[in-house]
Amino acid sequence: MIENVMGKCCSALACVVGLLASPAAWAQDPAPPPAEPGAAAAPAETPAPAPPVEPTATAGDAATSGQAAPATPAPGTTEPVGEPPPAPSQIPSWFRFDADNLGLQVWAGASHQLGPISLSSDIYVTTLGTAEFDIGPAFTFGPVTLNPMVGFAFNFVTQQPAALVAPQLFTYVDAKPIYFESWILGSFSSMFNESVQNYLYSRDFLLFYPTDDFGIGPHLELSVDLNEVVLAADDPTTAGVNEEAIDDTGLASLQIGGVIGLNYGTGNKLLLYLGYETQKESQLNDKIAGRFTFIHNF
Repeated sequence: MIENVMGKCCSALACVVGLLASPAAWAQDPAPPPAEPGAAAAPAETPAPAPPVEPTATAGDAATSGQAAPATPAPGTTEPVGEPPPAPSQIPSWFRFDADNLGLQVWAGASHQLGPISLSSDIYVTTLGTAEFDIGPAFTFGPVTLNPMVGFAFNFVTQQPAALVAPQLFTYVDAKPIYFESWILGSFSSMFNESVQNYLYSRDFLLFYPTDDFGIGPHLELSVDLNEVVLAADDPTTAGVNEEAIDDTGLASLQIGGVIGLNYGTGNKLLLYLGYETQKESQLNDKIAGRFTFIHNF
Protein backbone atom coordinates (compact mmCIF):
# COMPACT_ATOMS: atom_id res chain seq x y z
CA MET A 1 0.00 0.00 0.00
CA ILE A 2 2.80 2.32 0.81
CA GLU A 3 4.26 1.55 -2.59
CA ASN A 4 1.02 2.50 -4.29
CA VAL A 5 0.99 5.87 -2.47
CA MET A 6 4.60 6.56 -3.44
CA GLY A 7 3.86 5.73 -7.07
CA LYS A 8 0.97 8.13 -7.17
CA CYS A 9 3.08 10.88 -5.64
CA CYS A 10 5.84 10.39 -8.22
CA SER A 11 3.29 10.48 -11.03
CA ALA A 12 1.83 13.76 -9.72
CA LEU A 13 5.31 15.33 -9.37
CA ALA A 14 6.16 14.35 -12.96
CA CYS A 15 2.97 16.05 -14.20
CA VAL A 16 3.82 19.28 -12.34
CA VAL A 17 7.37 19.37 -13.77
CA GLY A 18 5.99 18.80 -17.26
CA LEU A 19 3.55 21.70 -16.87
CA LEU A 20 6.29 24.07 -15.63
CA ALA A 21 8.69 23.19 -18.48
CA SER A 22 6.14 23.45 -21.30
CA PRO A 23 6.41 27.35 -21.92
CA ALA A 24 10.18 27.10 -22.43
CA ALA A 25 9.65 24.25 -24.85
CA TRP A 26 7.10 26.28 -26.77
CA ALA A 27 9.52 29.24 -27.06
CA GLN A 28 12.25 26.98 -28.45
CA ASP A 29 10.19 25.25 -31.16
CA PRO A 30 12.25 25.07 -34.44
CA ALA A 31 10.99 26.81 -37.61
CA PRO A 32 9.04 24.52 -40.00
CA PRO A 33 11.19 22.95 -42.74
CA PRO A 34 11.01 24.36 -46.28
CA ALA A 35 8.40 23.01 -48.67
CA GLU A 36 11.05 21.37 -50.85
CA PRO A 37 13.81 19.41 -49.19
CA GLY A 38 17.23 21.12 -49.56
CA ALA A 39 15.78 24.49 -50.81
CA ALA A 40 15.73 27.41 -48.41
CA ALA A 41 13.24 30.24 -48.72
CA ALA A 42 14.66 33.21 -50.67
CA PRO A 43 15.33 36.16 -48.38
CA ALA A 44 13.32 39.32 -49.05
CA GLU A 45 15.15 42.06 -51.07
CA THR A 46 16.61 44.82 -48.94
CA PRO A 47 15.47 48.22 -50.34
CA ALA A 48 18.35 50.45 -51.65
CA PRO A 49 19.18 53.27 -49.21
CA ALA A 50 17.92 56.70 -50.25
CA PRO A 51 20.64 59.20 -51.28
CA PRO A 52 21.62 61.51 -48.45
CA VAL A 53 19.91 64.87 -48.51
CA GLU A 54 22.33 67.80 -48.72
CA PRO A 55 21.69 70.39 -46.03
CA THR A 56 20.39 73.66 -47.37
CA ALA A 57 22.70 76.58 -46.59
CA THR A 58 21.03 79.57 -45.04
CA ALA A 59 22.16 83.12 -44.56
CA GLY A 60 22.77 82.27 -40.92
CA ASP A 61 24.96 79.30 -41.87
CA ALA A 62 27.05 81.47 -44.20
CA ALA A 63 27.44 84.11 -41.54
CA THR A 64 28.52 81.61 -38.89
CA SER A 65 30.79 79.52 -41.10
CA GLY A 66 32.47 82.48 -42.79
CA GLN A 67 32.03 80.90 -46.24
CA ALA A 68 29.77 81.96 -49.07
CA ALA A 69 26.97 79.64 -50.18
CA PRO A 70 27.78 77.59 -53.31
CA ALA A 71 26.87 79.17 -56.64
CA THR A 72 23.57 78.08 -58.23
CA PRO A 73 23.95 75.92 -61.36
CA ALA A 74 22.97 77.55 -64.63
CA PRO A 75 19.64 76.31 -66.09
CA GLY A 76 20.17 73.12 -68.08
CA THR A 77 23.76 72.65 -66.89
CA THR A 78 25.62 71.30 -63.93
CA GLU A 79 28.20 74.07 -63.95
CA PRO A 80 27.78 76.71 -61.23
CA VAL A 81 27.25 80.28 -62.27
CA GLY A 82 30.18 82.29 -60.89
CA GLU A 83 30.02 85.92 -59.94
CA PRO A 84 30.53 88.21 -62.97
CA PRO A 85 34.01 89.78 -63.18
CA PRO A 86 34.22 93.40 -62.07
CA ALA A 87 33.58 95.84 -64.89
CA PRO A 88 36.69 97.72 -66.06
CA SER A 89 36.96 101.35 -65.10
CA GLN A 90 35.19 103.62 -67.56
CA ILE A 91 37.39 106.58 -66.55
CA PRO A 92 40.90 106.32 -68.06
CA SER A 93 43.29 108.15 -65.73
CA TRP A 94 46.99 108.76 -65.31
CA PHE A 95 49.66 110.00 -62.90
CA ARG A 96 52.89 111.76 -63.81
CA PHE A 97 55.85 113.53 -62.24
CA ASP A 98 58.71 115.51 -63.77
CA ALA A 99 62.02 116.46 -62.17
CA ASP A 100 63.98 119.22 -63.92
CA ASN A 101 65.34 122.76 -63.35
CA LEU A 102 61.91 123.84 -62.06
CA GLY A 103 62.03 121.26 -59.29
CA LEU A 104 59.52 118.46 -58.79
CA GLN A 105 56.22 118.78 -60.65
CA VAL A 106 53.28 116.39 -60.21
CA TRP A 107 50.28 115.77 -62.49
CA ALA A 108 47.16 113.65 -62.14
CA GLY A 109 44.53 113.51 -64.86
CA ALA A 110 41.56 111.61 -66.29
CA SER A 111 39.16 111.52 -69.24
CA HIS A 112 35.38 111.46 -68.77
CA GLN A 113 33.08 110.39 -71.57
CA LEU A 114 30.15 112.80 -71.90
CA GLY A 115 28.10 111.36 -74.73
CA PRO A 116 30.19 111.67 -77.91
CA ILE A 117 32.69 114.01 -76.21
CA SER A 118 35.76 112.89 -74.26
CA LEU A 119 36.47 115.57 -71.64
CA SER A 120 40.05 115.59 -70.30
CA SER A 121 41.13 117.29 -67.09
CA ASP A 122 44.19 117.35 -64.87
CA ILE A 123 45.75 119.01 -61.85
CA TYR A 124 49.35 120.23 -61.84
CA VAL A 125 51.25 120.92 -58.60
CA THR A 126 54.76 122.33 -58.07
CA THR A 127 57.03 122.51 -55.03
CA LEU A 128 56.80 126.33 -55.21
CA GLY A 129 53.22 126.28 -53.97
CA THR A 130 51.50 126.72 -57.33
CA ALA A 131 48.59 124.48 -58.32
CA GLU A 132 46.87 124.48 -61.70
CA PHE A 133 43.65 122.96 -63.03
CA ASP A 134 43.24 122.29 -66.78
CA ILE A 135 40.24 121.08 -68.73
CA GLY A 136 39.32 120.55 -72.38
CA PRO A 137 37.91 118.09 -74.96
CA ALA A 138 40.00 115.42 -76.64
CA PHE A 139 39.50 114.48 -80.29
CA THR A 140 40.89 111.19 -81.64
CA PHE A 141 41.44 110.51 -85.33
CA GLY A 142 42.99 107.08 -85.71
CA PRO A 143 46.48 107.26 -84.16
CA VAL A 144 46.23 111.05 -83.64
CA THR A 145 44.76 112.72 -80.53
CA LEU A 146 44.28 116.50 -80.27
CA ASN A 147 43.55 117.92 -76.82
CA PRO A 148 42.94 121.70 -76.57
CA MET A 149 42.66 122.92 -72.97
CA VAL A 150 42.40 125.98 -70.76
CA GLY A 151 43.80 126.25 -67.25
CA PHE A 152 43.97 128.43 -64.19
CA ALA A 153 46.84 128.52 -61.67
CA PHE A 154 46.72 129.65 -58.05
CA ASN A 155 49.65 130.25 -55.69
CA PHE A 156 48.82 128.89 -52.25
CA VAL A 157 51.93 130.48 -50.71
CA THR A 158 51.01 134.06 -51.62
CA GLN A 159 47.26 133.29 -51.59
CA GLN A 160 46.87 134.97 -54.98
CA PRO A 161 45.93 133.95 -58.53
CA ALA A 162 49.06 133.03 -60.47
CA ALA A 163 48.23 132.67 -64.16
CA LEU A 164 45.66 132.09 -66.85
CA VAL A 165 47.09 129.20 -68.87
CA ALA A 166 45.43 129.42 -72.28
CA PRO A 167 45.33 128.52 -75.02
CA GLN A 168 46.82 125.03 -74.72
CA LEU A 169 47.14 122.35 -77.38
CA PHE A 170 48.48 118.86 -76.76
CA THR A 171 49.07 116.57 -79.74
CA TYR A 172 49.77 112.84 -79.49
CA VAL A 173 50.56 110.53 -82.42
CA ASP A 174 50.94 106.85 -81.52
CA ALA A 175 51.67 104.99 -84.76
CA LYS A 176 54.10 102.27 -83.72
CA PRO A 177 57.02 102.19 -84.15
CA ILE A 178 56.73 106.02 -84.15
CA TYR A 179 55.47 108.12 -81.25
CA PHE A 180 55.23 111.92 -81.35
CA GLU A 181 54.17 114.32 -78.57
CA SER A 182 53.80 118.11 -78.69
CA TRP A 183 52.86 120.70 -76.04
CA ILE A 184 52.04 124.30 -76.99
CA LEU A 185 50.66 126.66 -74.35
CA GLY A 186 50.51 130.28 -73.31
CA SER A 187 50.77 131.47 -69.69
CA PHE A 188 49.59 134.98 -68.75
CA SER A 189 50.45 136.23 -65.26
CA SER A 190 50.84 140.00 -65.69
CA MET A 191 47.11 140.52 -65.15
CA PHE A 192 47.66 139.37 -61.56
CA ASN A 193 51.25 140.53 -60.98
CA GLU A 194 53.02 143.00 -63.29
CA SER A 195 56.46 141.75 -62.29
CA VAL A 196 55.81 138.26 -63.68
CA GLN A 197 56.56 137.33 -67.29
CA ASN A 198 53.97 136.14 -69.78
CA TYR A 199 55.35 133.46 -72.05
CA LEU A 200 54.70 130.95 -74.81
CA TYR A 201 56.04 127.46 -74.15
CA SER A 202 56.51 124.45 -76.43
CA ARG A 203 57.83 120.95 -75.80
CA ASP A 204 58.14 118.50 -78.72
CA PHE A 205 59.79 115.11 -79.06
CA LEU A 206 59.78 112.14 -81.41
CA LEU A 207 60.46 108.52 -80.39
CA PHE A 208 61.33 105.61 -82.63
CA TYR A 209 60.78 102.19 -81.02
CA PRO A 210 63.07 99.50 -82.49
CA THR A 211 61.60 97.19 -79.81
CA ASP A 212 58.31 97.28 -77.92
CA ASP A 213 59.93 98.57 -74.72
CA PHE A 214 62.68 100.91 -75.88
CA GLY A 215 62.44 104.13 -77.89
CA ILE A 216 64.88 106.91 -78.75
CA GLY A 217 64.64 110.20 -80.62
CA PRO A 218 65.15 114.00 -80.75
CA HIS A 219 63.75 116.57 -78.31
CA LEU A 220 63.14 120.32 -78.80
CA GLU A 221 61.96 122.72 -76.08
CA LEU A 222 61.57 126.49 -76.17
CA SER A 223 60.11 129.43 -74.25
CA VAL A 224 59.30 132.89 -75.65
CA ASP A 225 58.75 135.91 -73.37
CA LEU A 226 55.74 137.99 -74.43
CA ASN A 227 56.09 141.18 -72.37
CA GLU A 228 58.73 143.45 -70.89
CA VAL A 229 59.15 143.27 -67.14
CA VAL A 230 61.05 145.77 -64.99
CA LEU A 231 63.13 143.68 -62.61
CA ALA A 232 64.61 146.56 -60.55
CA ALA A 233 64.38 150.34 -60.38
CA ASP A 234 67.36 152.39 -61.50
CA ASP A 235 69.36 154.64 -59.22
CA PRO A 236 67.00 157.51 -58.34
CA THR A 237 69.80 160.03 -59.01
CA THR A 238 69.87 159.04 -62.69
CA ALA A 239 67.12 159.42 -65.20
CA GLY A 240 65.32 156.54 -66.82
CA VAL A 241 65.59 152.86 -66.06
CA ASN A 242 68.67 150.70 -66.25
CA GLU A 243 68.39 148.56 -69.36
CA GLU A 244 69.92 145.58 -67.55
CA ALA A 245 66.95 145.63 -65.16
CA ILE A 246 64.45 144.98 -67.95
CA ASP A 247 63.45 141.49 -69.01
CA ASP A 248 62.85 141.93 -72.73
CA THR A 249 60.55 140.00 -74.98
CA GLY A 250 61.84 137.35 -77.33
CA LEU A 251 63.35 133.90 -77.15
CA ALA A 252 64.20 133.13 -73.55
CA SER A 253 65.07 129.45 -73.77
CA LEU A 254 65.89 126.99 -76.53
CA GLN A 255 66.91 123.46 -75.62
CA ILE A 256 68.01 120.84 -78.14
CA GLY A 257 68.68 117.27 -77.13
CA GLY A 258 67.58 113.67 -77.16
CA VAL A 259 65.10 111.56 -75.23
CA ILE A 260 64.82 107.87 -74.35
CA GLY A 261 61.49 106.16 -73.66
CA LEU A 262 61.34 102.97 -71.58
CA ASN A 263 58.33 100.85 -70.73
CA TYR A 264 58.58 100.24 -66.99
CA GLY A 265 56.09 97.45 -66.40
CA THR A 266 52.33 97.38 -66.93
CA GLY A 267 51.03 100.90 -67.53
CA ASN A 268 54.35 102.55 -66.64
CA LYS A 269 56.68 104.64 -68.81
CA LEU A 270 59.96 106.38 -68.07
CA LEU A 271 61.27 109.30 -70.17
CA LEU A 272 64.89 110.43 -69.85
CA TYR A 273 65.74 113.74 -71.54
CA LEU A 274 69.21 115.27 -71.88
CA GLY A 275 69.79 118.49 -73.83
CA TYR A 276 71.79 121.65 -74.39
CA GLU A 277 70.53 125.15 -73.43
CA THR A 278 71.45 127.61 -76.19
CA GLN A 279 70.24 130.82 -74.49
CA LYS A 280 72.67 132.39 -72.04
CA GLU A 281 70.03 133.98 -69.82
CA SER A 282 68.48 130.57 -69.17
CA GLN A 283 71.74 128.78 -68.46
CA LEU A 284 72.06 128.16 -64.75
CA ASN A 285 75.41 126.76 -63.63
CA ASP A 286 76.15 125.27 -67.04
CA LYS A 287 74.54 124.69 -70.40
CA ILE A 288 73.17 121.23 -69.61
CA ALA A 289 69.40 120.72 -69.52
CA GLY A 290 67.53 117.56 -68.64
CA ARG A 291 64.44 115.95 -67.19
CA PHE A 292 63.31 112.68 -65.66
CA THR A 293 59.63 111.79 -66.24
CA PHE A 294 57.59 108.91 -64.83
CA ILE A 295 54.06 108.20 -66.11
CA HIS A 296 51.54 105.62 -64.92
CA ASN A 297 48.29 104.94 -66.82
CA PHE A 298 45.42 103.38 -64.88
